[in-house]
Amino acid sequence: MSTFVFFHVGNDLTMPTAMVASIAAHNPGAEIIQVTDQQTPTVPGVTWSHVTQGDPAHLMLWRTRAFAMLQLQQPALYIDTDMIVRKPILPAMLLQEAVIAVCRRSFQKDAVFNVAQRGHQYTEHANKTLDQVYPYIGCATITANADPWVELAMRYEALPERYKAWYGDQEVLREYVNSMPSFCVAHLPEHVYACLPEYLDAHPNPAIMHYKGTRKKLMFSAQTLA
Repeated sequence: MSTFVFFHVGNDLTMPTAMVASIAAHNPGAEIIQVTDQQTPTVPGVTWSHVTQGDPAHLMLWRTRAFAMLQLQQPALYIDTDMIVRKPILPAMLLQEAVIAVCRRSFQKDAVFNVAQRGHQYTEHANKTLDQVYPYIGCATITANADPWVELAMRYEALPERYKAWYGDQEVLREYVNSMPSFCVAHLPEHVYACLPEYLDAHPNPAIMHYKGTRKKLMFSAQTLA
């Protein structure tokens, strides 16, 4: 049985409901776990939910801590809610003997990294490409158990405050992967496991579509493609 985990807080269930439905459509019998807070309604179709508390101003840190506190002890795909699954996904098969499988950037690799974000400066990464700074994307991650999330949460908590406002999840993911022996890390190509809609012509059969940012409005017109 495949296991999927997602984090969602807030009353608007539109995106997570579509994401959960796409998982269920292609992965009958999958275990789907919602990590959430006490006030958020349960998303239709989830198997069970895990309630946590955190700071909405540091949402990604909250998410990382919550995945660690979930203490899941089997392989699972931890997935963002702005994604549509289009194929069967077998986390254990994708992981093989690795400890973690990370989404490896395929797109915009040569773009210049933006050092100014939300009132903070990240000048230590000036004049680098996006791929040099953040080669791994946190939207789709498989872990064998909770241990990587515990380590990621510890690293996240030690970051300067500006990284807790933005970029922190990618910062700790890069550093964690770089600290691991290569045989402990598997790669999930972005064009297969988080394909952006504008690249669908070049990559017409991805396992997962990713409707991040301004692309979210396309997510629902594209559901029929799932």
